[in-house]
Amino acid sequence: MLSILSTSALNAKKPIEAKNLYVYESGKQHDKTIVFLHGSGSNSNMWLKHIVALDNTFHCIAPDFPGHGKSNHIEWSDLDEVADVVAELIKTKGHGKVHVVGLSLGGSLIYKLLEKYPELIDKAIIDGASAVPIKGSSFVIFGVNLTSPFLKTNMMMKIMAKSLGIPDSEYYAFKQDIRMVSKKSFRRAMSQANRLKVDLNNCTFNSPIFFVSGETESETMHNSHSILSKKATESKCAWCPGKGHAWMVSDVNTHIQLVKYWFLNDKFPEQLKHF
Repeated sequence: MLSILSTSALNAKKPIEAKNLYVYESGKQHDKTIVFLHGSGSNSNMWLKHIVALDNTFHCIAPDFPGHGKSNHIEWSDLDEVADVVAELIKTKGHGKVHVVGLSLGGSLIYKLLEKYPELIDKAIIDGASAVPIKGSSFVIFGVNLTSPFLKTNMMMKIMAKSLGIPDSEYYAFKQDIRMVSKKSFRRAMSQANRLKVDLNNCTFNSPIFFVSGETESETMHNSHSILSKKATESKCAWCPGKGHAWMVSDVNTHIQLVKYWFLNDKFPEQLKHF
């Protein structure tokens, strides 16, 4: 007997599976895992210098999110589902409770992981991700929706690189990453990250978190980091003087030193300033 499926059943969205994401992995022999979560429009390549510096000590995992890098054949859905997928990745590949580092969109996902899967996280670094919508977030979302059709044009890539403070030496890599992202996924992910809202009054994060941002980023972001660092267990926050959202790209060595400081009790990077 033949069964007839409805159009809605045929068009139903399949859930994203962790096994279908591209994952860069190194240092599997080590007991402790760091999971690196990239920003919008980027991919796991942004963490390669970190991994080279750390995989002699840590098991390192860096996934390409849906719609990004080598996972661009899978469309981004929403922050909650992608957080679920990252959690599944941690469960299947991570060595016990893991450390997590996230920039921008990756930082937004860490908020979700801390909310939904706190038992998986040991310590975390959240970079350039506000816990609440920044002033002008509606304008940012409007701009993303308006310009996303032109995302991969040379003019738009140059405008984005300038606004983010991408140095000339990193522009080619930035351009290659943008060319690998799905326009729809970029639009969805950016819009959702800018709408993220953590209850600053009632949230309880039990994992130690280091919140960091560039000095010229939104005051809303700085304030949310300051508030949460006082509420979360043994947490801290700092900023990078004179730098903006992509400060890590222009000073990757300082960022790597921050990771070593937070996860290995190494010296604090002298370029960063505590709030």
